[in-house]
Amino acid sequence: MISLFLSSMTLTNRIAIIMIALLASIAAGQGQSVNELDQLFNQLGSDRYEIRQKAHDQILEEGKKNKESILNRSLDIYLKATDPEIRYRLRSAMFGIVSGNLRPEGFIGIRMMDSPMRIINGGAVQNIRAVQILSVVPNSAASKAGLKPGDRITHLDGKAFKFQSPAYVELSKYIRSKDSGESVKLNISRVKPGLNNRQEMEIAIKLGSRPEGLDNDRKTRAFTEWFEKSITTRKKDDSQDKDPN
Repeated sequence: MISLFLSSMTLTNRIAIIMIALLASIAAGQGQSVNELDQLFNQLGSDRYEIRQKAHDQILEEGKKNKESILNRSLDIYLKATDPEIRYRLRSAMFGIVSGNLRPEGFIGIRMMDSPMRIINGGAVQNIRAVQILSVVPNSAASKAGLKPGDRITHLDGKAFKFQSPAYVELSKYIRSKDSGESVKLNISRVKPGLNNRQEMEIAIKLGSRPEGLDNDRKTRAFTEWFEKSITTRKKDDSQDKDPN
């Protein structure tokens, strides 16, 4: 019956009807998706723990697929909600979505201090910046590479430390700008037995992952920055909407 109806129409009309049906189908699917998402948010206030937990976990999964929209929707509900359980679960979900997208920072595993050095380079005395290792974290990248307390790091990937800031600050920023698993090369000056006797060497280090405790601090900072920025943006948008001019 439908095929007979379509065959009696012009090609243009047939295409128009097919496109309308397709758009209607897409709209229905999106509406169903929105309804399912609203249902998840509603379940956060359920009296049953397993339902609350399942809804929380599903919101986290949805956040991996569509980060911005889920975060915005979660924040909308969070700001309007009065139920402490719903607010707690939403904040936990938003924290997980924001922190789950963080890049895995590199970690070397040393305690260090700034330690300027005076070296002889081609017969001339030269002042350079350096980092002295105070201690090495067991089983860390530094430990596996053979770094020792007392070692001085003079170059980072072949480059000397700048004089604008302490060398240990520059080293820390550089290492954290790398992903765990990446490699960096350090020029090391190590004391050897004997008066003023030092051994110069270059060591390649494969960076490890930051310990869980330190990584949690980074996640908290990332979430706090996102949350405060989002609130500030919303307040600014609200004030602009209310401005009659």
